[in-house]
Amino acid sequence: MSKKLIPLFTRKDDTAIGDTVSFEAIISSKTGDKLSDPEKIVAWETIDNFKPKIGVPVKAAHVLQEMEFRILNIGTFSVSAEATVENWTNAFNTDVKREYLDFSETHPELGAIPFFSEVEGKPAEIPAKLENLIDDVYPQKPPMFFESPLPPLPKLKNYLDVPGDISMILRSDQVCREGITGKGVLVAMPDTGFFKHAFYKWRGYRYNQTIAPDAANIEHDEVGHGTAEAANIFSNAPNIEFIGIKMGLNATLGFKMAVDLSPAIITCSWGWSIKEKILPSWLKPLEAEVIRAVKDLGITVVFSAGNGHYGFPGQMPEVISVGGVYAHRSFGTDDFDLEASNYASSFESKIYPGRKVPDICGLVGMSPGAIYINLPLEPGCAIDKSVATADTTAPDDGWAVISGTSAAAPQIAGICALLKQAQPSLSPILIKRILGASARDVTKGVSAMGHKAGAGFDSATGPGLVDAYKAYQIARSINIKPLDTLPPPR
Repeated sequence: MSKKLIPLFTRKDDTAIGDTVSFEAIISSKTGDKLSDPEKIVAWETIDNFKPKIGVPVKAAHVLQEMEFRILNIGTFSVSAEATVENWTNAFNTDVKREYLDFSETHPELGAIPFFSEVEGKPAEIPAKLENLIDDVYPQKPPMFFESPLPPLPKLKNYLDVPGDISMILRSDQVCREGITGKGVLVAMPDTGFFKHAFYKWRGYRYNQTIAPDAANIEHDEVGHGTAEAANIFSNAPNIEFIGIKMGLNATLGFKMAVDLSPAIITCSWGWSIKEKILPSWLKPLEAEVIRAVKDLGITVVFSAGNGHYGFPGQMPEVISVGGVYAHRSFGTDDFDLEASNYASSFESKIYPGRKVPDICGLVGMSPGAIYINLPLEPGCAIDKSVATADTTAPDDGWAVISGTSAAAPQIAGICALLKQAQPSLSPILIKRILGASARDVTKGVSAMGHKAGAGFDSATGPGLVDAYKAYQIARSINIKPLDTLPPPR
């Protein structure tokens, strides 16, 4: 059966969509420990064991280029590259199979993303010219974007507007009134694209864009996801310096490009649902890059927990993993009537023992569709068309009412930017602790996994809904010590 192909991965050259193998070549370490070895634990304490000798990544890239591979990025742990199927097969004496990330049940307008993956039982063979330079090569699979899918709802009910409703409920407006607006803090966001919507121009936001070498059409966001979710950051931190990275198929490459910009914060509203005990080897380069970003570079990394998914990298101990809370348009005693979102993930990781998700919650709608926040996007893009019937907006008006933990993660990223302006020396670990210590308790509702909210820390919402003002009060008052060297709590 033929599949409609998603326009997100239109290529710059004449190569047909899905006819290129996008891969990460894992660099040989100076200790001999293999990043892809399932017996080796990649963690805060062990990450240095997987770093290569100086110059090895560049040497590996030169050899790969001589073998007629297209080099996209030279990282610390891996080289991002592309190959034709024929070149891949001949170089590594193995096969690949065509697969599709199919959106037909959730976003019919998105169609399917074609990609190549490795064939089970046929591992790649490293040729002699690459020995002692790379250990393994792995085709990359596209991530899922954790925003709300097409819901079976007849009409739009209550929804929130950006920026006002978000900043009011999350209490960031109180912080901004004290002159803390995220000014001078760089936030990077790899996603589907960043269309220059009038919303960003009207409000004078510092909204910039760049593009990964495996993507095309920098001025467009054919899907709409990145353009929409970025508004959540500015709702809490209007004066940040923002740069969006339009990704292609390889999300590891997109994340590495974000790291290379040396931002204070990276926010990601995508991932893979990994419920198994062992992380697939093809995701090890991304895992290592996330740890390096947090440990070595002091970047605060925020990921969506997922919408009923077992989100990775959201389950990594080093990141701030964001779940969801729904705020009803009514007050309890001294706060909105808060309820755990039954659309947002909560779980305990099997890969990282003792690691509980989420770390903090942002605003997410309720099942079945999580229609909740009115966000700007490129008129006529895939999301604009696919949710028009459900949210009652026009299919080409450049607005859609959506949410999911894709919205919650950038909300938290914006609040992290406020804390970094208030105290630039805050480490990622300390920021996570401050957010948890200042959260608003959520005592009712269940998560997408059926975990119940209750008094105090609970499985459904962790410490609860973020409180930007209380977090700011703590951040400005604490005694700053040198950058944390201890591993992050699980």
